[in-house]
Amino acid sequence: MKRLVEIFALCLALSVPAGALEVTGTSPAEVKGAPKADFTFSALTVANVSWEKGAVVMPVTESKGKTFADVKLLSKKLYGKIEACFKNGCVKPAKEPAAPKVKVGAFKPLKSKSRVANAEISFDGDLLVVAGVMVSSKEPGTFWVAFPDEVSFSTPAFKSAVESAVIAAWAKKSK
Repeated sequence: MKRLVEIFALCLALSVPAGALEVTGTSPAEVKGAPKADFTFSALTVANVSWEKGAVVMPVTESKGKTFADVKLLSKKLYGKIEACFKNGCVKPAKEPAAPKVKVGAFKPLKSKSRVANAEISFDGDLLVVAGVMVSSKEPGTFWVAFPDEVSFSTPAFKSAVESAVIAAWAKKSK
């Protein structure tokens, strides 16, 4: 019976996804006790993450009197890492993690002439960013991606790869 439980535990451990976002940097460098901070997860940075009343609060976008949650946490594990940084300070990983795996999820078509859809982009299944699929006014028939102001990329190559994935998924869906 004990052997069976060990095998079951091993199977559960192996079924967990290998990639998980790691906090690789913060601004300010010491976030312990800070009310707000910018968090870097390998090649992706989320600005203005808050610590309010004992909870992690992700930034929101306000436009025309409406509030939009464009950055969302998808896993308790990442929430715990951010919470630990606010409570105890961050511990940087021993080695630089690989760039997060990007998955383009659902599209929400819009009635706007310039922003034709919202795209849900998942990073390692831990963080969700809602970006806009925009029609180019300079080049008819082409699209570009508008990310929330709170999201930035440390390398142009990674940003370009994310944009390409979103545009390719949108083109495939539009056909």
